[in-house]
Amino acid sequence: MAVLILTVLGGLGLTITWLFGDFYLKQKLEALSFEANEISTQLAKVPSWSGRLNLLEQLRITSGTQLVLLDPEGNIILMSGSITTQEQQNVIEWHLGGLGGSPISGWSRNLRPSDFFTKTYLEEVLTGKTISIQALPVNGGAQTMLLAAAPVGLKPVQGVVLLGSSPIPIQESIATFRRLILYASLIAVFLATVVSLFFARQVTRPLALMQRGATRMAKGDFMPIMGVASNDEIGELAEALNSMGESLKNHMEWLSREKNLLQGIIEGISDGVVMLSCGGTILYANDSAKGLWQENDVEIQERKDQIVKFLQTMVLSNNPLENFATISLGIQVLQVVMAPMADKEGVGGHVAVLRDVTASLRAEKSRREFLASVTHELRTPLHLIQGYLEAIQDGVIPKDQQEEYLDLVFEEAKRLARLVHDLQDINRLEQGQISQPIAIDLESFMIDIEQRFQGRAQELSVNLEISKTSGELYADPDRLLQVFINLLDNALSHTPSGKTVRVFIVLEQNQVRIAVQDEGEGIPKEALPYIFDRFFRVNKARSRKDGGMGLGLAIVRQIVEAHGGTIKVESDMGKGTTFWIELPRIPSLPTSC
Repeated sequence: MAVLILTVLGGLGLTITWLFGDFYLKQKLEALSFEANEISTQLAKVPSWSGRLNLLEQLRITSGTQLVLLDPEGNIILMSGSITTQEQQNVIEWHLGGLGGSPISGWSRNLRPSDFFTKTYLEEVLTGKTISIQALPVNGGAQTMLLAAAPVGLKPVQGVVLLGSSPIPIQESIATFRRLILYASLIAVFLATVVSLFFARQVTRPLALMQRGATRMAKGDFMPIMGVASNDEIGELAEALNSMGESLKNHMEWLSREKNLLQGIIEGISDGVVMLSCGGTILYANDSAKGLWQENDVEIQERKDQIVKFLQTMVLSNNPLENFATISLGIQVLQVVMAPMADKEGVGGHVAVLRDVTASLRAEKSRREFLASVTHELRTPLHLIQGYLEAIQDGVIPKDQQEEYLDLVFEEAKRLARLVHDLQDINRLEQGQISQPIAIDLESFMIDIEQRFQGRAQELSVNLEISKTSGELYADPDRLLQVFINLLDNALSHTPSGKTVRVFIVLEQNQVRIAVQDEGEGIPKEALPYIFDRFFRVNKARSRKDGGMGLGLAIVRQIVEAHGGTIKVESDMGKGTTFWIELPRIPSLPTSC
């Protein structure tokens, strides 16, 4: 509005002052021409110059106008009147000899009309024409003058009446008028600005409040908009925004409750839940699903790519609306159930539920293998025992050989006893049945271990290195010995000739760390999580040949955990395996039954 007012008033002022100045100059020149013609007409009626001079002395010239009477040669005959006030001294060098005279150095005077009247103008007037001009001084300068020249007499012209007037009063009037317009424009702009600010504040303040309120609502803050109390459209808009905010708040709270409930259900279930788009891109996965392709919060890209590719294949297939399949990840088996997510436009995606059925399948498989192994292990010695005894009873075996066959029967009976004993051990350990721990001298204990296994190591051409540490450990010595027997027996059996099996102990303030390390073929990475499970065998063919049933490491873990300790395994294929056991020096054990 300020720019508009300045533009309108400024343009109007410039236009008016330009028209006014041009009009006034034309009027002044016309007035000078008329007055010059009147004077020249009166002078032409007087025949003598003396009479003409007397007539000029009697004439009254307009204020601010100077009259100069020139002869036909341009020489000044008479000059009367003045075009300047005492305050306005327009100085120019004085020329002798009329229009073409030379200046007198050091002399100066006020400007005269003759100073602006050139020979060209004189020649034009001598032809009998009256002229009016706005001229510059003959000898240069920035000052202008309004001139009117009329001839005295005709054919021949006896003289020239020259009237001059300064345009300075006109210019001062125009400048004054321009200043008035400028002051009026500034006052108008100031008043318009104040009024505009007042009305703009009345309009923009509630709009700003509503804008800030809408911004808060967009960020989730649904506090009502305060400070807008008008009864116009703006007030109605504020009420509508507050009503919308309240409705959004209630809706968001309901959605949040529903989301938390649904997320709690999804995150609480043990099955993996994966939401996929129509193109097969994963949109959401709960923690159980992420655990399928993560290990210690580190993503295993190969497993994730395998699962995603399998799910994408199910999404893009033309199977029925509900799909069922299984996927194997190494030794892990996942059962996948997929269902479509329907929306108004059709199928908006798919939800897949991934259930790890490895444990149940392994348990079922272990149960079948256990039954088969137990049946086999029981049937073979029982058949041998039954056959040998029937042969002895029937007299088929000579008496001198009966003792040898009785020894075989005895060995088979002891094998059955060991099997039953291992199963009983596992059962007792699972029930927490263990003897009260006593103080064990570790140095003596490790010497006993070395003596027990040094002979076996020499038979297998394996180096056995056992470190000896002084100190005490509270534990069940028989159970601890059973741990070393199982671990060292496995280590020696799986270590090639010329390699080394090491046992070392690290004695700390509150615990003892024991390591059994071999340089054998190692354990596959996918088998490590299940190495301590009952009936789990990495090399089933070798275990059967050696008569093992996958119970040794399960017993070891049960004994270590019964002492309040932990056991873990580290293995690299082709480099060997290390079993780490951590036992508290003074364990808190349950009372034996």
